[in-house]
Amino acid sequence: MKDQKEVEEYLASIRQTIAKSENLVAEAELRIAETDRFLESQGLTREQVLNLKLTGEQRRLVDEELKRRGLPGLEEDEARGEMPVYDATPSWGAQDTQGDLDNRKRKFGALMQQFRM
Repeated sequence: MKDQKEVEEYLASIRQTIAKSENLVAEAELRIAETDRFLESQGLTREQVLNLKLTGEQRRLVDEELKRRGLPGLEEDEARGEMPVYDATPSWGAQDTQGDLDNRKRKFGALMQQFRM
């Protein structure tokens, strides 16, 4: 009898662990979908964001903002291997106008909105 009770308790704990795992996966999928919708509203894709090339000044400003919000900076994430190292050269060409640069700054600001408290 005792063995059967132990088995049932063990199976119950496994079911509980599975339920928690499924909830975490569902939450992650929801966050991914929200991120994709947000990026789409800004005219961007995840791939484009991953391929952003930040200048040294942009990286400094992002680090300051992240630290102001109590989050680790880009260098700290990179040191832990949690994100790709971005090229420090601008991603726009010499033919781009000041309007293009302003538009990129506006889009970057919109991307950072989700991190504001």
